[in-house]
Amino acid sequence: MWEDTTPSDMSETDETDAADGQSEGEQDGADDQDPTAVFDEVSEYDSTALFKPKVVALVVSNSESKGPNLMTASWYMLAGYDPFRYLLAVSHKTYTHEIIEESGEFVLAAPSTDLVDALTLSGMVSGRDIDKIDHLGLETVPGEAVDVPLLRDAVGNVECTVMDSFEFEGCTYYFGNVENAFVTADGLDGRILSPDANPLAYMGSDWGEEDTHSKFRHYVDFGADAMARFPGDEVVESLPEELRDEQID
Repeated sequence: MWEDTTPSDMSETDETDAADGQSEGEQDGADDQDPTAVFDEVSEYDSTALFKPKVVALVVSNSESKGPNLMTASWYMLAGYDPFRYLLAVSHKTYTHEIIEESGEFVLAAPSTDLVDALTLSGMVSGRDIDKIDHLGLETVPGEAVDVPLLRDAVGNVECTVMDSFEFEGCTYYFGNVENAFVTADGLDGRILSPDANPLAYMGSDWGEEDTHSKFRHYVDFGADAMARFPGDEVVESLPEELRDEQID
């Protein structure tokens, strides 16, 4: 027959076991609230890897006196639909900043895998010291609405004129109004970028194990077999009826 046990009847061992059980329970709860129990912590610089792969832009500009120039740019984003515009951040230290201030226009070129050398060099060497387009032997096509050349081997080119800008921490942020956009032949499948266009889906750069003078640039080489299609019907059907009807209508 079981005897009722009161706190005063508990032995020191029983009390210790109970405390240990409570401690473990509290610890489990604490783990649920601690991000490092779920994730590995990374530096603010490594956080950029979380949003890749991405297409890094090659910014083409054109100096009236010295000709065209290239710059690698990760700091750009869509910034509005009416008018359609992109926001591009350019450091005051760069030659590109000097040219855009002079001309008020630029081209955002989406590189193909054929332009990986241009991506590397354009982020390392200044156009004040070398003509990067000439040095790399890149072919260009005259712009239509801007006096800036387009890169022939790019997946596509977007012609922009500066509609406004602001300065912040040593950079000028340019709102570029889209004048024209061009894509390579068969580069779009409807409104989806075609893998056949060989876009340079950039993963980032890092030092390799070998003794090298520059970082390795990593990119995804993907084909049509790697593309997945998701219609979204199932998650829409999971909505409450009134919300689901709004989305379907």
